[in-house]
Amino acid sequence: MTNALKNTWMAAALAALVSACALPATEVRTGAVRPALAVQGAPAGASLYLDGILMGEAGKYNGVAQKLLIEEGVHRVEVKQGQAVLLTQQIFASSGETSTVTVQSEPNQ
Repeated sequence: MTNALKNTWMAAALAALVSACALPATEVRTGAVRPALAVQGAPAGASLYLDGILMGEAGKYNGVAQKLLIEEGVHRVEVKQGQAVLLTQQIFASSGETSTVTVQSEPNQ
């Protein structure tokens, strides 16, 4: 074999070895479960607001059929029916826990 042919074979073998190497696949999981919010006692048609953002009908998140998954931290929860504010409450949501708020029958003054 000539020197040029040996160099070509060496280069091809080296390229095959290098291309076979791959970076390891990594995945990061915290293991933490997101906190949730449940609303009890909300009348039909009442709206749920979380930090000023409309989340939908409050009765939908009664804690039995469904809970609202939220981020950890402090949140302002409001339940309104039309223009009437039925509930305003500040909660602290922590990992894996369900914060439950209860709507009273009369609106806040």
